[in-house]
Amino acid sequence: MEKHLLLKELQAKHTFPDEDFPKLISLFEERSFRKNKMVFKAGEVVKEVYFILKGCMRQYYISPEGAERIIYFAQESNWCSELYSLLHETPTNLSTQALEDTETIFLSRKNWEIAMTTIPTFTMYHLKNHQRILVKLKEEVGKAVNESPDEKYRRLLKESPELLQRLPQYQIAAYLGITQETLSRIRKRNTKI
Repeated sequence: MEKHLLLKELQAKHTFPDEDFPKLISLFEERSFRKNKMVFKAGEVVKEVYFILKGCMRQYYISPEGAERIIYFAQESNWCSELYSLLHETPTNLSTQALEDTETIFLSRKNWEIAMTTIPTFTMYHLKNHQRILVKLKEEVGKAVNESPDEKYRRLLKESPELLQRLPQYQIAAYLGITQETLSRIRKRNTKI
């Protein structure tokens, strides 16, 4: 597996010296998920933090009406977990599923704590990355409230065009919070983009 993707990610977001990498990577284990395999389900306590080497996962919750609402697609070089559940050992309200055959490396809760307490550069990377994610989430919430479905689609087309090629349309519709029929009409209106 291409573990260097992790080093590349760490160094892209923070000063992470090459010499710290062997200690960190020794804490990871490998795990593969077949397409459609559940990684964890709502109601379970999350026990690992995954870094995706190849493939794609989705995180979603089920609305009170029973509809799946996708909130995150994790692709290569993305982290995928639910840290609150992991760190507090409480059940999550999210489910995570592999959308393709997916190869990961992961840290168990114990190894996550070892990495965070013994590798300061990893801790700083996560503090900075957590702040970036919080800012992005706030922006996403603001956009979700203010954007029309057409605007949401155009933003996805601009920011993550590979998802539109990679994933089935019903997954894209669930992510955008619209029906497949609405997505079809939006795609027709936006074909010249």
